[in-house]
Amino acid sequence: MNRTWLLLKTQLYNYFSINEIMEPNSQKKNASFIAGIGVLTIGLFLCVYNVLTAISLVEMGQQNLIPAYMVAVSSFAILLLSMFNSNGILFGSQDFEMLSALPIKSSEIISSKFWFMYLLNLVLGFVFMVPGGIVWAIHSNLNVLFLLLYIITIFFVPLIPMCIAALIGVGIVLLSSKFRNKNIFSLLFSFMMLGVIGYIGFSSTQSGTANGNIGAMLADQISGMYPLSRWFLIKDNYPFTGAILFLLISATIFFLFIKIVAGKYNQMNSILMQAAGKSVKRKENLKHYSRFMALYQKEFGRFFSSYMYVLNTSLGVVLLCISSIVFAVVSPDTLARHIGVENIDVFFGQFAPIIIASMLSLSCPAASSISLEGKNIWILQSAPLSMKTFLKSKIAVNLTLHSFGYWLAVMSFSFKLKLDGFQLITLFAIPAVYSIFTAVQGSYFNSRFPNFEWENETLLVKQSIPVILSSAVGMVAVAIPVLIHWFLDFSLLLTLWGMALILSVITCLLYRKACKIKII
Repeated sequence: MNRTWLLLKTQLYNYFSINEIMEPNSQKKNASFIAGIGVLTIGLFLCVYNVLTAISLVEMGQQNLIPAYMVAVSSFAILLLSMFNSNGILFGSQDFEMLSALPIKSSEIISSKFWFMYLLNLVLGFVFMVPGGIVWAIHSNLNVLFLLLYIITIFFVPLIPMCIAALIGVGIVLLSSKFRNKNIFSLLFSFMMLGVIGYIGFSSTQSGTANGNIGAMLADQISGMYPLSRWFLIKDNYPFTGAILFLLISATIFFLFIKIVAGKYNQMNSILMQAAGKSVKRKENLKHYSRFMALYQKEFGRFFSSYMYVLNTSLGVVLLCISSIVFAVVSPDTLARHIGVENIDVFFGQFAPIIIASMLSLSCPAASSISLEGKNIWILQSAPLSMKTFLKSKIAVNLTLHSFGYWLAVMSFSFKLKLDGFQLITLFAIPAVYSIFTAVQGSYFNSRFPNFEWENETLLVKQSIPVILSSAVGMVAVAIPVLIHWFLDFSLLLTLWGMALILSVITCLLYRKACKIKII
């Protein structure tokens, strides 16, 4: 077997813990099964969303825009998600030095990492392209050649966004390495780039003029989001030339990117590893704290010492802070025009609590904080600590992170909107319940499925079993009241209070169960 494919196979086996799952009486079988259900739930939500979007285009008589739309949206999603993955998987991975000591060429190691990253993004491409393609095939007169070209395109869509995301990720780390506080500037530059990309995506949805032709307006918006998707706009016939040009350019850029990076990989990886190195601060004065406070400070320091940890677990809070500031400074008329609602007081009076709760649910450092203790867990196990104090410190850091976005959001909404007493109480109470639930359920899943033998921090904080389970449960907890409101026409605020009551009971049960688990 080719050594590149052997390395890729090894990464896949390690990533999905296949060897451990296949062991007789392995405890990871149940955990993997539950995590698989979580991943399928998230994938199902995305598939349903894409099907509904494609059906909306069909109902507007714009089914010919579906291929271009799916290419644009999937590329945009891959670009955003790859920015969080590239540093840690492609660059700065801790296993590179160990693999370099083996009789393996650097190019083979690099190729295996790129293929691994490609396969992860290809799954995301399938989730967007396949559901939309099925709707398009049903409502269009396609021949086999059209369909075959569309299917081939799915395999090429991740290539260019991957290259762009990797370049941005490397650029951010190299630029931040010039500063003393590297982690802070890495986060600052990362969120700035996310803001720029998010602004481009949002601006594209506002671009284009109708002029009585909604198809032309939508085409302008789609191509504004991802210019190469213009080659998939169907006018009279399927754009064979544009599609083939897209395949050739994607393959060429990806090939050149690997060749260029392969020549400089050792040098770039060394710089990134140095940039990611932890600075040891020597404390001159020792102070006495309670056990909880000592653990809380240790956990807080651990949180901000890792660039990848903060970047991947604080995105929801950062988005909430930015949205709250924008909401506070933009006039109501301008805001109503951009989001397409007539009365923002009525709209946000109902949906503001669940919007805040959904963003807080995206940030759950507690779901990986126990595993991040790694091989140093024995230090805590040998200290006179209780599991309850240990868990409280993890939950407290999660709640502290949430508090930044929570207070900014509720103050912004409460001052900007004309809310009655019940709406105001709901605005404060519902996000708080979701915040506590998110922190506790993340801690429970992590204490239930800890992994202290990890080698890649990025995979641990993004795609470990507790993180997947926590994300899926958080998504379901947010979706249930909204779906009940939409399909059964129940009052959203009353539904949220009912859901909050259920979540409060579940939170208490999960916390009690987590405290009984023996980790330390």
